[in-house]
Amino acid sequence: MFFIRSLGGGGEPADGSVITAHLAFRGDPSGSLTLRIGAPGARAIAADFLGAEETDLSDREVGEVVCELANMICGSVLSRVESAATFRLATPRLVELLETPAGERSAEYTVEISGGFMVVSIETEATECLSPAPEYAY
Repeated sequence: MFFIRSLGGGGEPADGSVITAHLAFRGDPSGSLTLRIGAPGARAIAADFLGAEETDLSDREVGEVVCELANMICGSVLSRVESAATFRLATPRLVELLETPAGERSAEYTVEISGGFMVVSIETEATECLSPAPEYAY
């Protein structure tokens, strides 16, 4: 669906022109995924995805494509990490720049793409045990 080629490690633009999509997921574990893409890269990705010229796209169309990309990345990551689990993904939404996860249960991956950069952050909630583990004598 998307033709995105990683060009290696990347950084964020100094002018702050970033489109951010966020979605939560429920399952074992539950958590959220945040996708940040520099606006020029997002516009190029949207044009490729929709088969349109970049200049013909509205900001809304670009945002909808970024949300769809976040949805697809989240589904792909979860199916690889917890292939036996079932997850329910919330509808992705555009948000103002969120603070990036920095906890023990988070990961972030930044790549340079044609037209800019893309950062995927995923954070999972701690799962609580319903009952204490049984004790065994060895």
